[in-house]
Amino acid sequence: MTNNILTLNFSLIRPLVLRWKLRRKTVGFLGFSLIISLVGFYIFQVNEVTQMSFTVATCERQIADLNKESKNLELSFSGLSSLASLEILLATQSYEKVDKVYYIQVPVGTVAVK
Repeated sequence: MTNNILTLNFSLIRPLVLRWKLRRKTVGFLGFSLIISLVGFYIFQVNEVTQMSFTVATCERQIADLNKESKNLELSFSGLSSLASLEILLATQSYEKVDKVYYIQVPVGTVAVK
């Protein structure tokens, strides 16, 4: 009885070995394919991050330029809207300086009637 258990038929073992080799090749191929696809995805992500960082740097540079331009425009606006420039503008348009202004005085008890 022990002889029957110990003796194995090679024809029974061979399909198991072939299945094991086939599974090993399949797992190896799938693993290799997964690694290649992950490397490709990693390269794609690095490219996207690089593009985004370049875009952010460009936008920050534009914001800094616009802030400088805004400050310059504020300074030029305050210079143009000053009282001295207003007097020069009025003088160039032939306005005259008024010495005294007279206002119409309405009595308190007067009411407009339709």
